[in-house]
Amino acid sequence: MILRRRPRRYLLTGAITLSIALGSAASSAQPAAAPTVVAEALFQQARDLLKQERYAEACPKLAESQRLDPKLGTLLNLAVCNEKLGKIATAWASYTSAAAIARRDGQKEREDFAREQVALLEKRLARVTLQLRAPQADLRLRWDDQPMSGAALDTPFPVDPGKHLLSVSAPGKKEWSIAIDIPEGRAQVFPVTIPALEAAPEPPKAATPIVPPILVPSGPVRVAPPEPAPATSLRTISYAAFGVGGVGLIIGAVAGGVTLSQAGNIRDKCTDNQCGADQQTPIDDATTTANVANAGFVIAALGIGTGAITYVLSRPKSAERKPAAIQPLIGPGAFGLRGTF
Repeated sequence: MILRRRPRRYLLTGAITLSIALGSAASSAQPAAAPTVVAEALFQQARDLLKQERYAEACPKLAESQRLDPKLGTLLNLAVCNEKLGKIATAWASYTSAAAIARRDGQKEREDFAREQVALLEKRLARVTLQLRAPQADLRLRWDDQPMSGAALDTPFPVDPGKHLLSVSAPGKKEWSIAIDIPEGRAQVFPVTIPALEAAPEPPKAATPIVPPILVPSGPVRVAPPEPAPATSLRTISYAAFGVGGVGLIIGAVAGGVTLSQAGNIRDKCTDNQCGADQQTPIDDATTTANVANAGFVIAALGIGTGAITYVLSRPKSAERKPAAIQPLIGPGAFGLRGTF
């Protein structure tokens, strides 16, 4: 049986002004009317599918049409469709709601039809009763992966034939589940007992790292004296200074020898320390050579002196030095002092 949707008709009395007419036209153009249009299209398509007995395709379209725009005719057709699919409990619930709506709206014919179907399905309606073996705190129930209120406990509720899954959980407990297969066409109550849930194992604790103890010596702490700084830099400077001094000494000696030779030649050609004009150039050359010799000796003195000082400073100091002491020496044929520094 395919039922047509009957939209409500209202008798409008009084004068209808132009503003109200324009307002109604504007409202009909708003997007809010879209759900109604879609719902009607779904209903018309579902009716054609029902005529072709393609119930599996028609039922979802009727359900969506009813969600978008609830109508008594759509609800009755949805109940018929689910009944054809064998979903007895779903169809029974739709017929029951349709009967109440039809009674409220004064649609006697549809109310009688819905109640007749409810009475027929009652003979085939299976129910399930959930019972607790022991009280459980904060119990969570899921029927076919849908949440179920704890108020459903100990109350027979209709279920469609076929396989169902009940899952039960609680904080700190292991989840418990059971598969239930409800036979078709049997008006029977199937009790399901929920056992006491087992405690869930505690998660493993993270290992605490082991920190080795800090050993504190009981006796006095002896701090080793710092190692003396290497004297490599001073020793290198000392050697370099000695080298510079040696070069200066050689330059001074050579230039001094040349100066002495030049002075001897000039002396031989001069009388009573009086030299002629031809000796002016040899005298200038001898003066220059003498200056070079003097510079060489100065460099030698500075280099050797610097080398000697840095060499002494670069010598490693002994860890322990004996204190300075002076001891007199008196003996046969000898008299003096001996000192330690």
